[in-house]
Amino acid sequence: MVISCVAASFPEYPVKPVTEYANVVTKSGLAAAALPMEDPRDQLKYFGIDFKSRGYVPVLLVLENQTATDSFLLGKEGLMYSPAGHSGSALANPSRPSREDKTLAVASYLPYYGIMAAAMASKYKELRQNVLKSELQSTTISPGTSAHGFIFVPAHWQHSLRGKINLSVPLKLSESGETVIIDLAF
Repeated sequence: MVISCVAASFPEYPVKPVTEYANVVTKSGLAAAALPMEDPRDQLKYFGIDFKSRGYVPVLLVLENQTATDSFLLGKEGLMYSPAGHSGSALANPSRPSREDKTLAVASYLPYYGIMAAAMASKYKELRQNVLKSELQSTTISPGTSAHGFIFVPAHWQHSLRGKINLSVPLKLSESGETVIIDLAF
């Protein structure tokens, strides 16, 4: 795993209006686009972590309610991904402690490694907080408003190419309770 050694102040990723992305899908008045961040240099710039080396691709999800009267409820727990041709799975939760975090916790109890482990644990905490700050949150998308954030999708690369990923985004119309599912491929 590659981790940036610079201070934990990361620029905010520039988000454009949903209609300016190439793969916009519109359904029931909600427009959605997904933009995968493939380049490890961009991942280090905005997150301080090379997710590709960990088997993930950060994906910016932009949603815009283009209706005049309906609100949509987004529950991030309902997002499903799948490699093309496979059944869907729930997304990973980047706020859970990783194997590296648990290893650092154990190492902090060893006298010689305690100071080093404490410094590394502090760095991991800063990186995790930055990821959580950028992560897509469950929200209500009112008429004329938008929501955006990153999701972290497990991805498998064969040589330098990543396999196609399908993402299903279920939303509920707040008035009727009807579920609208937007499917994106990237």
